[in-house]
Amino acid sequence: MKKSFTIDSPARLHLGFMELNDNNSRVFGSIGLAITNFKLKQSIQFSKDFDVVCDEKNIKLRIEEIIELFSKSYKIKKCKLTVSDFIPLHKGLGSGTQVSLCTGFLISSFNNLNLSIENISKFLRRGQRSGVGVETFKSGGFIIDTGKLKGSISPPQKLIDIKWPKDWQIILITSTNVSGFHGKKESSEFAKLTNVSSKFAKENCFNLLMKIIPGLLENDFYAFANGIQKIQENMSEIFYGNKNNYSNQSISKIFKFVREKKYIGFGQSSWGPTGFVFCKNREQREEIFNMIENFIELKKIEGINLLKVRGRNFGNKILKVNK
Repeated sequence: MKKSFTIDSPARLHLGFMELNDNNSRVFGSIGLAITNFKLKQSIQFSKDFDVVCDEKNIKLRIEEIIELFSKSYKIKKCKLTVSDFIPLHKGLGSGTQVSLCTGFLISSFNNLNLSIENISKFLRRGQRSGVGVETFKSGGFIIDTGKLKGSISPPQKLIDIKWPKDWQIILITSTNVSGFHGKKESSEFAKLTNVSSKFAKENCFNLLMKIIPGLLENDFYAFANGIQKIQENMSEIFYGNKNNYSNQSISKIFKFVREKKYIGFGQSSWGPTGFVFCKNREQREEIFNMIENFIELKKIEGINLLKVRGRNFGNKILKVNK
């Protein structure tokens, strides 16, 4: 029996779905990438009572709900769960899945329940559409999943994960003023999608198979970026009615400027409001970063943060175990 246990797990970018036509037997099919800079760091230890320590109220409440769920289904020992670092909520960075999986993993390990990540995911109802968050927790890197059969409660299976090229860089563009859709609002938005044209799935799958995967495997940044751009444009057209629209007006203005400068490989993670720009190397990242920074200052755009991050090629990491 472990006396205490500490792990961390990464944030992720969700880069799009392959199929959103609900008339098909298999839907979704996701791509995404684990990233650095944001992570959930959480520990568990013996305690006289169940206790959760976290500065973020909503994360604390979610962990308390998970403890209650486990208590109803399993015999678990009283413990103290402490969150010392967390991924910003509702910013398109996958915080909800990481909170659930980290907490479930810690409780399972602490109590020798021997639950697999897949079983924890099903138990806590994660991976209902995308498997990117679950696979990010497990392995990191660039994730592609198989989509879901209608009616299935299991998370989508991982098709492949590919190591992120070490030279490729990422700029995150985050809005401090708004949050992305989540919960019931997110479900409502998916329910609105009807009669999605089959051309989107054909284009998305072609760009994934013929541009994104070869680009990653062959270190061909422009093939990869071109494929990402087309899928992002399709996502924007499906969800916002125009290939150049995003959830946040300020980020839309920035991307219009980036597009005019002939850069490709940018878009929005999940429901936003976080945007990203992929860069071939550090030199290009600095060039684009400074260009965007100057544009924001010139146009007096408020509530935007720019951050330099990288891909993370590993998933959850055990930091400390005391037996």
